[in-house]
Amino acid sequence: MRAVRIAPLTTARAIRFFVLAAAALALPAGRAVAETQRVAVQPLEGPSAGAVRSQIARMVRGHGFRVVTSIPRVGGTGQYLTLARDHNVAAFVTGDLEDHKTRNSITLLVWDGARGSVLARWSTSAPPKKLGKALARGFWKHLGRAIERAQCPPPAEPPPAPPMHIDAGDAAI
Repeated sequence: MRAVRIAPLTTARAIRFFVLAAAALALPAGRAVAETQRVAVQPLEGPSAGAVRSQIARMVRGHGFRVVTSIPRVGGTGQYLTLARDHNVAAFVTGDLEDHKTRNSITLLVWDGARGSVLARWSTSAPPKKLGKALARGFWKHLGRAIERAQCPPPAEPPPAPPMHIDAGDAAI
C-alpha cells in the first residue's frame, strides 16, 4: 500500500482557509438582512419611465431586498423621513429621465430612510434602445453599496413597557 502524502499546513494556507470560511459564514447573514430591508422605487418622469422603473425594481429585488412600488412620488425632499417611518422603508430610489436628440440620460438618487439624506447619486446616458443595458451594467456597481448601507428609521414611539409587578409583601404599616 502506498502512503498518501499531505502537504504541510503553511501560514498562507491557514489564512486563506479562515478567510474563505469567514466569507462563507457571512454571506447568508448579509442576505437575511437584505431580505428584511424594504426599498421603495419611486415613479420616474420622462420617456420610457415605466420600463426603467420596473427594471430597477427587478435589479433591487434580485439582490434580496423587498421592493415597494406603491408609494407615490413626492415633491419635497423633507417628506422622505416621514414616508420611511410610515412605510418601514430603508431606502428610496428616485430619478429623472431626460430625452435628448440622440441619447437618453438618467440620474438616480438613493435616499436613506433613517436620516432622509442622499446616500448616492449616479448618472448615465445611452441611445434610447441601449439605455436599459447601460442601466443594468452600472446600477448596482454605483448604487448598490448605498442601498445596502441604508437603514430604516427608528419607530416614532417607543414600544410599550411591560407591566410592572411590585411585591409589597405582608408587612403592615
